Amino acid sequence: MESRSRLEALESWFTPQRMLVAALVVLAGDLLATAFWLLTQHDLMDRFHQPMGGDFIIFYAASSLTLKGKALAAFSAHAMLLAERAAVAGAPQGLLWCYPPPFQMLIAPLALAPYALAFGAWSALGLSGYLAAIRRISSEPTSLLFALAFPGLFVTIWQGQTSLFVLAVLGFGLIMLDHRPWLAGAVLGLLICKPQFALLLPLLMIGSGRWRTIVGAAISIAALCVLSGGVFGLSLWRAFLTGLPEVSQSLARGELPWAKVPSVFVAFAWLGLPHALALGLHALIALVVALATLWAWRRPGPLSLKAALAVLASLIATPYSFNYDLVLLALPIAAVAERARRHPLPVGTKLVMGLAALTPNLFLSLAQHTHLQLTPVALLLVFGSVWRTYLSSLAETKAGGWPSRPAALPLAPA
Repeated sequence: MESRSRLEALESWFTPQRMLVAALVVLAGDLLATAFWLLTQHDLMDRFHQPMGGDFIIFYAASSLTLKGKALAAFSAHAMLLAERAAVAGAPQGLLWCYPPPFQMLIAPLALAPYALAFGAWSALGLSGYLAAIRRISSEPTSLLFALAFPGLFVTIWQGQTSLFVLAVLGFGLIMLDHRPWLAGAVLGLLICKPQFALLLPLLMIGSGRWRTIVGAAISIAALCVLSGGVFGLSLWRAFLTGLPEVSQSLARGELPWAKVPSVFVAFAWLGLPHALALGLHALIALVVALATLWAWRRPGPLSLKAALAVLASLIATPYSFNYDLVLLALPIAAVAERARRHPLPVGTKLVMGLAALTPNLFLSLAQHTHLQLTPVALLLVFGSVWRTYLSSLAETKAGGWPSRPAALPLAPA
C-alpha cells in the first residue's frame, strides 16, 4: 500500500501543463540538434563521416541501380558501394541489401531526384504518415506536438530509415479494422516490404475471425509480388530469398551493431548464452506475448489498446529490428494517452509510458558502454503496462461503465 501511495504521488507530477512544457523543451532541443547536424554537413557528409540521412543512401543506391536496369546488382556489395559513392563521395560501406522486390519496386523513383532532395522528400513523406496515424488515434489538439517531441522520431529521421512508413502502415491498417476491413487488409499487406513486423498479424487476424481483412491483405500481397515479379523477373526474388540466411548469420555473428538491435535474442546472447539457447528464450518470450495479445484480440475492449498490444508484441517477437524501429512505440503511447483523457489509468502506467518515451535513446548509450541490451526489458514493461490498462477497460465494460462505441474515439471498442 505504501509503494502504491508513492507511485500515485510520483505520477501526480505528470500534469498536462508540465508535460506540455517538457514536450516543448524536448522538441526545441531536437530541432536545434537537427539544425546543427544539417549546418555542419560538408559534401553531404556529417561530422561523424556518415552520409546525410545515414541508411538512406542504401535505398538511394538501390534505386539508382534499378533505374539503370541493374536491379539485381543491389544484392552485390561492390555494386552497391559504387552506387553509394556515385551519390555521395566518400560514403562508407553500407549494410547488406536484404529487402524484398516489392520494396525495391516502390522506392525505384528515389534516384530520379538529386540525393539531398530525395532525402528531404523521403523524410517529409514519412513524417506526414507518422503524424497522420497519430492524429487518427488521438483527437487531443496537442497530440501532434507530443508526437513531434517523441525522441524516437528524430532517431528515425536522422538515420533515413523506413520505420515511419511501417508505423503509418500499422497505424492506419489497425485503425480501419472495424470499419473498413478490406481496406485495412490492403494497407497491412504493404508490410510485405518489412515482413518481420507482420509475423504476428496472421495469428491475430485468424484468431479474431477477421476474414475480410485476411483476404484484403492476401490480395494486396499477391498484387505486389506479381507486379514486382513482372517488372524484375524471378531472379530478384531468388536473390532476396538466397540472401536471408546471410542476414541471419550476420546478426548471430555480431557483425551488425548489437547495441542498436533491441531484441531478446541479442540481450541473452550478449550475456554469453549459447546462440541456440538465446534464440530459444527469444522464441519462448515471443510466444507468451503473442498468446497474451491473441487472448485480448478475442475479447471485447478498445481496439486502440488491442492495436497497441499488437505493435508491442511485434517489436518483441522479431529478432531483427534496430533502435530506429522503436519509433513504433509512439502508437501504444498515443493509445494509452488517449484513453487517459476519459478513464483513470492503473497506477504506474504514466511512469512506464514515460520510460517508453525515453527508450529509443536511453538504452542505446547504455548498451554501447556496458554491452547490456536492456531495451527488451523496457518493451516487456510497456507491454505489461498496456496489458493492465486493457484489463481495466474490460472491467469497466463488464460493469457497464463504458459505452460500446463512443463517437469521439477514432479507435472504437470492438
